[in-house]
Amino acid sequence: MRSSRTRLARVLTAASLAALLAVPTWTSSPAASADDTDSTTTAASSSLVVATFNVRCANCSAKSNNSREKSWAVRSDVVVRQILGEKVDVIGVQEASPGLLHGSAYGDYDGKSQFENLVGLLGSPYKVTNDVRYNCTRTGTTFTRCGGFQDRGASQDSRIIYNSNRLTLLDSGSLRLDSRAIGNGSARYMTWAKFTDQNTGKKFIFATAHFEPGVSKSKSAVRVKQVKKATAELADVNTSGLPIIWGSDLASSKLTHVGNKSYDAFIANGFVDPLGNSYKAKTIPASAELTASTAVNEEYFTLNKFNKAPTTYEGRGYKLGAHLDYILTKGDVETTAWKEVINLDSSGDFAGVIPSDHNMVRATVTLG
Repeated sequence: MRSSRTRLARVLTAASLAALLAVPTWTSSPAASADDTDSTTTAASSSLVVATFNVRCANCSAKSNNSREKSWAVRSDVVVRQILGEKVDVIGVQEASPGLLHGSAYGDYDGKSQFENLVGLLGSPYKVTNDVRYNCTRTGTTFTRCGGFQDRGASQDSRIIYNSNRLTLLDSGSLRLDSRAIGNGSARYMTWAKFTDQNTGKKFIFATAHFEPGVSKSKSAVRVKQVKKATAELADVNTSGLPIIWGSDLASSKLTHVGNKSYDAFIANGFVDPLGNSYKAKTIPASAELTASTAVNEEYFTLNKFNKAPTTYEGRGYKLGAHLDYILTKGDVETTAWKEVINLDSSGDFAGVIPSDHNMVRATVTLG
């Protein structure tokens, strides 16, 4: 059966969001970002900060045996600080579950979803491109009781959140990437959105998904099929040849023993990795858009597993880390800086609460 696809011809009216969370001073890394410039400058006003963040589902944390993994009620504050601290204009989040949260720790968001909670904590002017929980007839309850299928453009746990003071949402949609039943909470979707940058008037598409995890050949083959579906959908909706920015968890890395096939499928479709982090690349290649001077924390694995410290493979000669989480571009997009957002103490260990089992990745881009 053909995967469902929805376009929202008009911007959906979002529910009113909670007031902006008061954020303490936050140092995301001992190293300074290469693009830390005054936001009033012309360069800053014409560039965009884009990001991807697998925030780990709330229910996943509830079952953890790792004492460093805290509940979503605790972790969410750090997720919010990092997004706000990096002044992100648009971000693709994965594992931001549509499942309902319950408990006094969630306050006004008791009985609402994880992605709704995240957007509420970010506060105005942040919005989600589609606030519908499920593609079914009833969306205000759990997925097992949501009734029959109704395509509402929902995208399960993959969502796009954007700064509405900087970007105007023109259009959005979703695509189901697998054949799991509508009542299965693990169904995988990609979601895309078309925006206008209010500073420059330039239009672009941003998209995200969480591809099928696993390191076997069969799982790798599934991911490749999902990437091909996603890129075909983007080609279909991109009738004006707009620049495309993809930010997501590709669920494989350059050190996956069966190869980084999902990455390769994007590159074959014309996407560019600004770091040039191809299979078993040990340093940023000379042909890459970025250099070591325009990348921060690139040596770390973007999957941290709530370990004491971030993982590097520098002992094996890899000065450029193994990444699961990527920002890829297609078309007239220049990437001027890249950063893996992590908070480390003087010993190189994670400081404070670790926000997720993945580290956020952000990039500064300029649209041509």
